[in-house]
Amino acid sequence: MKKSFNDNHLKDIAEVIKSRIFVPLTAKKTTIFLCGGAIDNKDNGRSKMATIFNEYSKYELLYPEDIFDDLLAGPGQHSLLHLENILADCVDAIVLFPESPGSFAEIGAFSNDPRLAQKLIVLSNKIYKSNKSFINYGPYRLIKESKTGAVFHINYKELDSDVLGKKLYKKVSSRVSKIKKENPVKKDITNILEVEHFILPCIYLIDDSNFHTLTKLISFATGEDSKFCEIAIKSSLGRLAAKRYISRTSDGYNVTPEGSSYVRNTFNNTALDKVRLEVLNAENRRNASVNSVRIR
Repeated sequence: MKKSFNDNHLKDIAEVIKSRIFVPLTAKKTTIFLCGGAIDNKDNGRSKMATIFNEYSKYELLYPEDIFDDLLAGPGQHSLLHLENILADCVDAIVLFPESPGSFAEIGAFSNDPRLAQKLIVLSNKIYKSNKSFINYGPYRLIKESKTGAVFHINYKELDSDVLGKKLYKKVSSRVSKIKKENPVKKDITNILEVEHFILPCIYLIDDSNFHTLTKLISFATGEDSKFCEIAIKSSLGRLAAKRYISRTSDGYNVTPEGSSYVRNTFNNTALDKVRLEVLNAENRRNASVNSVRIR
């Protein structure tokens, strides 16, 4: 039977993964939280804008349903307010199309958070620009009053034109650059979007990694509270599973062949091999333990 690691062992493992193995996923990217109607509906503005943004490798598009849906539902659910605070600290900008009930709610929530309001770019349908509506008099005014947030009233049909679509992209891209400059984001393990690139080597190195072990490792690596660790791990595990990099068993999580290949092609193999050897030795030999000197 394999042995469990104590806190000192996990601290050493977390430190060496953080300092010698972890590679930021979005360090050279501009992260955009793209909100709006269903992404699989090609007639929606969000879907059309995603097609345009995906032509430019400097952008990393993120969707709320991929990050937060599992955290808002079911047992142990988290409040949207807490998730919004984490979102404000992790994403470079938010581009939002008010074209669905969910996106209307997001405008209200995001505009009332000063940190999110200044990262928010709303692409509103021009036909509603002069309406005496709650959105025009409430959320839009809050966004416009922020330092860098913006509301652009556009003709949605412009997105169907290559020329007009690219022109609109340049306008949005310019504002994204301004937001990013005025509101810099840390691209390290304390950024929830980066946690999966820390979690994956952990699962690769420690067979049958369970939620408790991963929570300890994240806590030691980030110094963040238990709430952040829980949210970051749940979100990361969901995304890694969706990419088929990990699988879950009754004992915990393990990397798949695809995940193993990704790890070997992405991270420092020398450091990986040293830690892996130390972990296997500690797990399978009766009197062995993780030697912090060897893995550091």
